[in-house]
Amino acid sequence: MRTKLILIFVSLLYSISTASAQQRDVIDTLAKHFNTADASKISSLFLSTLELDILSEENLYSKAQAELILRDFFSKNKPLSVKIIHRLHSNPNYKLAVLSMATINDKFRVFISLSSNDESFLIKQIRIEYDKQ
Repeated sequence: MRTKLILIFVSLLYSISTASAQQRDVIDTLAKHFNTADASKISSLFLSTLELDILSEENLYSKAQAELILRDFFSKNKPLSVKIIHRLHSNPNYKLAVLSMATINDKFRVFISLSSNDESFLIKQIRIEYDKQ
């Protein structure tokens, strides 16, 4: 009986730590996708509609439209490096990531807002602006 309780406790701790690690990994995964300019993989994490604000052109787009706009942005601004400069993941229903993205032409700040959708997080907003530093 005692062995069963220990096994249940250990498996419960493992599942909690695995879920927590997966939730944190979404920001790391997004940073990698931005670094490789993979609009398709980024869009796989979009909600069905999302707010997209690229260089002050802001609107609400469908998943497919937003992917095309992001693909166009990457075609004009090939990333050289992407670094996570801030992440907010303390809220179980909301995450925020701020990335610094250096491209051939300029340097940008990328703000990504994610909300919980069942057991995963999906992007509800992306804002890309020139980095003023």
